[in-house]
Amino acid sequence: MKHIRYKFLWLVALVLAFSSCKKTLEIDPRQSIDIKDAFSSRDNINAAITGIYGRLKNLRVYGRDLIALPEALADNGFVTQKSGRLIGETINNPGAHFTGGLYQQSYYAIAEINLALAAIPSVQGTPAITQAERDNWEGQLRFLRALFLHNLVRVYAYDPGMGVAGQDRGGIPITLSTPTTVEEAVKVLGPRVTVDSIYNVIYNDLNRANTQLANSSSASVFPQFATKVAAQALFSRVALYRRDYTNCKRWADSAINFAGSRLVTASSVVQSWRNPVHSESLFEIRFANQAENNGVNESPQTTFTTLLIPGNPGVVGGFGDLVPPPALRTELGIAGAFGPATITSRTDDARNLLYEVGSPARGTAYVECTKFIGKNGFPNLDNIPVIRIPEVFLNRAEAMSTPGSPVFDETAARNDLIRLKQNRYTSYATSQQTFDAGLTGSALFEEIIRQRRLEFAYEGHRFFDLKRLGRDIINKAQSANLLYTDFRILAPFPVREADLNPGLLQNFGY
Repeated sequence: MKHIRYKFLWLVALVLAFSSCKKTLEIDPRQSIDIKDAFSSRDNINAAITGIYGRLKNLRVYGRDLIALPEALADNGFVTQKSGRLIGETINNPGAHFTGGLYQQSYYAIAEINLALAAIPSVQGTPAITQAERDNWEGQLRFLRALFLHNLVRVYAYDPGMGVAGQDRGGIPITLSTPTTVEEAVKVLGPRVTVDSIYNVIYNDLNRANTQLANSSSASVFPQFATKVAAQALFSRVALYRRDYTNCKRWADSAINFAGSRLVTASSVVQSWRNPVHSESLFEIRFANQAENNGVNESPQTTFTTLLIPGNPGVVGGFGDLVPPPALRTELGIAGAFGPATITSRTDDARNLLYEVGSPARGTAYVECTKFIGKNGFPNLDNIPVIRIPEVFLNRAEAMSTPGSPVFDETAARNDLIRLKQNRYTSYATSQQTFDAGLTGSALFEEIIRQRRLEFAYEGHRFFDLKRLGRDIINKAQSANLLYTDFRILAPFPVREADLNPGLLQNFGY
């Protein structure tokens, strides 16, 4: 068979994901279309790119797991056991981590991206396709490939410079081209490559995306497509994980120069989460209609809260499987009984208004996170912010406050910290600013890390932040401490991928 047929695009990707074999591809091709034709038009390329964005909505990607599991695996989540979900994750049972679904969906997407990138130079259309169109397509695809690759490498491998001796077995498999024949597909079953080489690919993709993508006024309204500022913000994140503080600051500077004004004031913090599109989003995943609804079992809304309507515990919706433990409640400035929950007082941190006592209809009521609460007008259909502008400020502040950093500048780091806190605390000028202005050394650095925890609680950052810093996960509500040197810090590769690919060395301990 000279060409794999378009009907089998997903199967080719499956081989790329190290989960198939020749027999899987032996399917009657009579009603298929050649891959050489599948990306031959403007409409087909646009449809392919839309489909790749759609993979981000999968429950095993940002539909739930990349948002909820980093809270459960770290110290931000207490499992209520109301649905039986996330119990293993909160106590870090071996294998209770990210599943094969993330691995497979990500490699499917990467396969599709590779095919589309290869096709773009020869795509024809009427009217004629401009170079700007081709650049935009390629920029979006490179942004997406960088995002998928970074998520994979931070789940399945140690972060750069943070490997544990005797346990570090490298990065992840990668290919930058997707074959179009069975024979070629079988040959791509490759080994893990170094973490550094993965980051080199990500850097190259983001450099290209930054060159090719444009910024537009619509990005501030519907940031569901990659833009230049989104690529720069993602670059600042990736560089922070790589401990490349020069590039972290460089790209944070660029993103803040363009979009720093999107940082909302304390009076708008709650409303930003009630709007269909978050005011601070640089890139978010859009759920536009009920056909995309992830349902009442695992969506972020049902995972984090029992409420359907803010302030109304009399109307029950989801399960509220994961709630803030006492230590996080204290950090957020919420006082009162843990469960059955009460709130007796709050500090002036506007972010704690996004936490309310849930419904008792599912059992014991707890204080729950309401960041995802049907803001699109329907339950379980919330957009997912992936990158918000506060992260870029905190990335830069951390880069400048890290000892030994080539961009070390405590004054500038304090200024970023103060700017964020001015926009989060209603009485900041009188209650904290004088204290923060005197922060130096480890106290300054730790306050920046603390603000990351408070700002991005229940957005999928906490576990990855602790992991890249090499920190133990201590004093969890379930009394299940996890040392950084424990093999459970890394997720296992899916068993069938490791079995079919002898070069895919399984992570230590599994």
